[in-house]
Amino acid sequence: MKKAVYFFCPDPSLDEVASGVLAALKDTLPLSESGLVVDGMPAYTFTDAAGNRFDFVSCAYYFSHRYETYLPMANKNFADYDVAGYINWHGGANAPDKVLTVHTIGNVTTGHFAPSDPVFLRNLAVAIERGRVDAGLDDFSTHTEATHWSGAIHGSDPALIEAFPVPIFDIEIGSEPETLKNRAAAGVLANALLRVFDQDDRPKVILCLGGIHFDDTYSKTLLQQELPISIGHFLPTVWLVGGDYTGQRGLDFLSHALETVRGGVDAIVYNDNMKKPVKDCVREFAARTGLPLLKHRRLHTPLDIGWGAAQ
Repeated sequence: MKKAVYFFCPDPSLDEVASGVLAALKDTLPLSESGLVVDGMPAYTFTDAAGNRFDFVSCAYYFSHRYETYLPMANKNFADYDVAGYINWHGGANAPDKVLTVHTIGNVTTGHFAPSDPVFLRNLAVAIERGRVDAGLDDFSTHTEATHWSGAIHGSDPALIEAFPVPIFDIEIGSEPETLKNRAAAGVLANALLRVFDQDDRPKVILCLGGIHFDDTYSKTLLQQELPISIGHFLPTVWLVGGDYTGQRGLDFLSHALETVRGGVDAIVYNDNMKKPVKDCVREFAARTGLPLLKHRRLHTPLDIGWGAAQ
């Protein structure tokens, strides 16, 4: 039996995505109260046919913005769980619309990373994409994003990311107001949450270095079916530069990111758009780890990748 916990802010005035996904779960599953009460709201639980347990916990505010508030509760009740996630809305000045996303958690510029489990990440992403197709959401697309944590921009200490020992993901719908209300999209996420344990076989795992926040190469690689590949963490160019990933500092940060990937990685993938000092650090890191170093365009033909040497 495996166990998953998902956190929601069910107030539609704050988060129409989380409230919509939780409503979809309540409409489709025989949920029962677990006995945990957070912010005056009962948590719910569900056990599937395989014996896997799923807990759905409501918080009065965003879990990701108030780690200092909700970590004691999470550690007390869920520290032995296999995977966690928080349901959220995606936005921002340049945010694409009609996206369904799942990504790993970390604050790249300070070198803090939550545990990541690539098997569960790929299971969620593939389930979201299949659900999108089945729901006829042809104008939506499924993505992963750069590793990040929204708590940092709301004043929380990035070190808190590492205070919860469970692999955790951010699972979102974005980005325009009308899109956040889309009930079919909410249903897709609700169904995908229950698919996180669908596959046990470990895919090939890559640590992605460089690229833009929504990088089509990495998203397509995660979803393609030719050769199962998943992502340990994805550190985009802008934050590699902003975090000064050069010299020993960069090597230490990259080593720590690698350490937080459950089961390790099979290769390091890098994008050529990095400046030379960062690129030199990436190459030195690959040399020290002995991992293959692949240019990102090699992911366009996954069956042609040689996993034993730099390419």
